[in-house]
Amino acid sequence: MKTLLIKNANVVLPNEVRLTNVLIEDGKITSIGYDGKAEKEIDAKGNYLLAGFVDIHVHGGGGADFMDATPEAFETVVKAHLKCGTTTLLPTAMSATESDLNDFLNAFKEFKNKSEYSALTPGVHLEGPYFSGANAKSSGAQPRGLLRLPDESEMDRLLKVADGGIIRWDAAPELQGSDMFARKCLENGIVCSIAHSVATSEEAQEGIDNGFSHVTHFYNAVTTYRKEGQKVLAGVVEAAYLNDNVTVELICDGRHIPRDILRLALKIKGADKVSAITDGMRISCTDMQGGKLGSLKNGTDVIVDDTVAKLPDMSSYAGSIATMDRCLRVLCKDYGIDIVTASKMLSLAPAKHINAKNIGEIKLGYNADLVIVNTDFEIVNVIKNGIIQN
Repeated sequence: MKTLLIKNANVVLPNEVRLTNVLIEDGKITSIGYDGKAEKEIDAKGNYLLAGFVDIHVHGGGGADFMDATPEAFETVVKAHLKCGTTTLLPTAMSATESDLNDFLNAFKEFKNKSEYSALTPGVHLEGPYFSGANAKSSGAQPRGLLRLPDESEMDRLLKVADGGIIRWDAAPELQGSDMFARKCLENGIVCSIAHSVATSEEAQEGIDNGFSHVTHFYNAVTTYRKEGQKVLAGVVEAAYLNDNVTVELICDGRHIPRDILRLALKIKGADKVSAITDGMRISCTDMQGGKLGSLKNGTDVIVDDTVAKLPDMSSYAGSIATMDRCLRVLCKDYGIDIVTASKMLSLAPAKHINAKNIGEIKLGYNADLVIVNTDFEIVNVIKNGIIQN
């Protein structure tokens, strides 16, 4: 039996921070407060020990994008984010042709079959292509020429290729066929999320009634209170707030979401229903100042300006260059969120969102997916399944 003891850690538990020791045996957490010896020991020196981060919306990093559609690209991205504390992630595809989505799904299956890092990716996330292209605000960096109505036969073909690998799929609930989309997702155990939408609150509510249960990058590329002509409308944001069962995610790079909006979401929804995400693209985890969101062949050009990814004409943000450790620093240092709440947003809430078992918190019997950070919230150690990664 392989044992690892993490000593003198400020352990971030679901309701408190406790200075104690954590014992890991064969990749599982077996004791909190253990006072004996182990084969290998880490002295955390009073640094924080958190559950490993769970990023449920990430497109790329380390110079690669999942839409590059090779197992090598998948491994590059996963390894890059692992160094930044992400121990579980959902490879995210953007809107694309059916052929390109097939390539993405097949590359994921090949990666799962042969990579030693496959345990980090329980499944994939399809962001599109059934979105509104009504305006730049709704489409964001999604390629507007590829946005389309939900198509049942296309969905069936993609589901067959994926062979159970799709965990989450996003669409706009106001589109014709969105009821079919939601039903088919539910039939296949797929989390159904509202994204890139111009829905009114009534249209969003109908989508929620049909099975949509999450909102993608909350406040970004979805509607809120507004006036159109002589009529005042509510939108997706208000519908999400009115439905206790709907979860949300926020891009916590310090740029997409102002402090008070994040605090409002936490106040209304509670930390267990608010996930922090990166929406990171290939520039994440690099010093690159530009690149492609999506595949190198068919992706969208993106530049970095003032620490955020943007379209070259500056009309829209384009994903982000964030990593989950940056999100932790934004939450705790810039926005004044306590570390217990931040840990729920970075780990527990997203783990629950994708129905992942035995991850997301420091708990007996759970996988030893852990991150040690110092008091400046910088990464010291990353541990995946009880194995020290750095």
